[in-house]
Parts: sequence; structure tokens; C-alpha cells
Amino acid sequence: MQFTKKAAVLTAGVALLAGLGLTGTTAHAAGSGVLACSTSNAVTPIDYAWVDSIRIELRYSTSSRCAWGRITNADPGDKVWVDRSTTGGTTWNGPLGMTTVQFGTDTHTPAYNDAGYKMRACAWNDSTGLVRCTGWY
Repeated sequence: MQFTKKAAVLTAGVALLAGLGLTGTTAHAAGSGVLACSTSNAVTPIDYAWVDSIRIELRYSTSSRCAWGRITNADPGDKVWVDRSTTGGTTWNGPLGMTTVQFGTDTHTPAYNDAGYKMRACAWNDSTGLVRCTGWY
């Protein structure tokens, strides 16, 4: 089997992260390497938003420079995701990490490196079909 250079780098990076115990939603492949995101030292850097009764937060780790979206007071079927922009929100990539509440009343997206980006969290209420987002941070 023949690997491309990029596939070999990603495979080696995943193996390294697995060896360090950094698997699942704590790491994301990015470009030519792997960036580890931590959710420690989390803050909510901007005011939260609401879509009906669902609270939407953009969370940020001051130690790893990563951000993720979180919703609370939600119902199964409601969704949360993040958008990431290099133009301050004029254009953006997303939805990233769309996550659906499976049970309970809250969930969060994976964490994404936000160095050099502006990010926001968005949610969709599956009961009303409404979507709202936080401001850009």
C-alpha cells in the first residue's frame, strides 16, 4: 500500500496522540500537523445568546487557545456548532463540529484551535426551526 506524505504525517500524528491519550474530541487534524485542544481553564468570553429557551455559549480555553460551542436548557434533537472566520465574520467556515443533543439538556462541540480566527457558536432549535448565534470573538 502506498501512502502520500500528507497521509503519513496524519497517521503518525494520530498514533502519537493516541499514545499520549489525546484522542476523541480533544485533538483535531489541521493542515500539515495535529493541534491538541484542551478545554481546561475555560471561560465564556462574550455574552451568551438564546434561541427560544436554549442558552448558546462560545467557550474558550485560555491555556490552549481553542474554542467550542455549548448549549444548555436544550432538548434531544437540538443542535450546536461553531463557525470560524479569518475576516472577522464577513465570511466563515462552518458549521464545524455540529453536535446534536442525544439525551439530557446540554451538549457541546469539539474544541477547535482559534489562533488567528474569530469564532462564534450557533444553535438550532429542532422544535421551532429557529437558529441563533453568539457574537464573534
